[in-house]
Amino acid sequence: MTLPPRTPEALSACFAKAVQAQQQGDRATAETHYRLILDVVPQHLDTAHNLAILLGDQQRHGEALALWQGVLAAAPDSTDARIEAALTRIRMGDAASAKADLLLAVALQPTDDDTWRRIASGFVLLREFPDAVDAYTAALGCNPQEPRNYTAFASLCSHLGEYAVARELAETATRLAPDLLWAWVELGNAQMKEGTPEAAAASFREAIRVAPREAVGYCNLAITQMESMALEAAKATLDQALALDPEHPLARWNRALVQLTLGQLREAWPDYEYRRQANIQGVIYRPTTPQWRGEPIAGQRILLLSEQGLGDSLQFIRYARLLKARGAWVAVRIQAPLKPLFKELPEIDALVDESEPVPETDWHCHLLSLPLAFNTGLDDLPAQTPYLHAPAAARQRWQALLAGLPGGPRIGLVWAGGKRRHMADAVLLDARRSLELRQLLPLAAIPGLTFISLQKDEAAAQVAPLAAQWPIHDFSRELKDFAETAALVEQLDLVISVDTAVAHLAGALGKPVWLLNRWDTDWRWLLGRDDSPWYPSLRQFRQPAPGDWEGAIAALTAALAQWKPAP
Repeated sequence: MTLPPRTPEALSACFAKAVQAQQQGDRATAETHYRLILDVVPQHLDTAHNLAILLGDQQRHGEALALWQGVLAAAPDSTDARIEAALTRIRMGDAASAKADLLLAVALQPTDDDTWRRIASGFVLLREFPDAVDAYTAALGCNPQEPRNYTAFASLCSHLGEYAVARELAETATRLAPDLLWAWVELGNAQMKEGTPEAAAASFREAIRVAPREAVGYCNLAITQMESMALEAAKATLDQALALDPEHPLARWNRALVQLTLGQLREAWPDYEYRRQANIQGVIYRPTTPQWRGEPIAGQRILLLSEQGLGDSLQFIRYARLLKARGAWVAVRIQAPLKPLFKELPEIDALVDESEPVPETDWHCHLLSLPLAFNTGLDDLPAQTPYLHAPAAARQRWQALLAGLPGGPRIGLVWAGGKRRHMADAVLLDARRSLELRQLLPLAAIPGLTFISLQKDEAAAQVAPLAAQWPIHDFSRELKDFAETAALVEQLDLVISVDTAVAHLAGALGKPVWLLNRWDTDWRWLLGRDDSPWYPSLRQFRQPAPGDWEGAIAALTAALAQWKPAP
């Protein structure tokens, strides 16, 4: 039996043994020695910190939190312990308590910039961005000569869409520390978001120059190549990054996007698992059950979890049917607007939205991890449609609502994606995938067609000003959820949509859908094709050049003039 260290010399020796064991991967020995120290000195912060990391690496976040709470009981004014408790709560998905801990850390008014940066990083993870801005401002006030204060603040400003501010902060960092890797990385990030890819690439090459053995410069240079659709070059650059750091999350994630776009699905899915590590996603729901990766599941219970956007959930809920066929009991946690529609799926045994408690299960799997679990390739996509159906009552209601419309084929229109103003990167993407209704006016000249707006949110207001030129029937106020939208789509002959959730909905319903797709396509629409292996009823009309909606709309208009609905 090892005796607790009672003297300063014994404590130091015990700590050294613990650190050595932790570095060598001997977790059990390290934990034993750390706990011996804490038995004697409960507020020993370095020991608590190292042990908490050790526990966190084993997903033992509850034990890590208890550890920090013990430190705070002994030293309630420990800012470091308060921050670490908050970060642990974030890993556990407890956003409210994490924010409370961070606010208590702020109230202690740290005097050093490093502490303020750590507080700010916690607020960023919680998406409490005003508090993060205040914390980074405090860090700059503590030490205006520290370049890391500028680079960290620049990263947040880029995330918030304040690209000019981010660029100025990063430029200051490059002046203070010309050989600081992250100064050049953040400068390149801001330049890329500002729409100056050549300048961004030059900054990333500077990052590679000052740190040729670091993966991040290569990774971000590859992103500029992806933006210009030089995908093979991007893949080669990402391979360089991963040769330096095989577990680099952003490089793995972006390599997955490149491979998916190139149609290399089976090769891409393992890298796609790095998506949660590679992005600022805030607090996400983390079940304690193991992730299902294709193990035998007959007679067992699994929880499927929504993630990313509504379109992603509509696309990948198709896998619930495959799990049911393997004998699983299937629960689904989904975004609230989809719940009334997904209630119609017989393969779902329990359905909750993100505000409701989840049932007990044996396994969990995020929806976009299911292709990995099923080892999905282009040759065996589960593409049988329709796999969604509108509720019968909603279908009957829409039949009655549309009964008085003029004759002729009915065509639904969606011309703009949702406005995700809380995510600056999404704002840029939404602008690239969206257009103005007036740009579709050439469709109005085709005789004998009845157009119906499926557009939601503020873009729906574009219908009224064009009424004299183009009498579009607008039922957007009736579209309270996706069950209603599905019922309306089922009454149509064709849906024309930009890349948004309604395109996925129409495809899942087996309805003909024509996709107006941007030049720098989303990965799921692949390259060099005008169809989609995910949706047999979908046809693509791509921009022939970056931003060229006119060319895509001209091709679609010509096709529509010759189109006739299926009998």
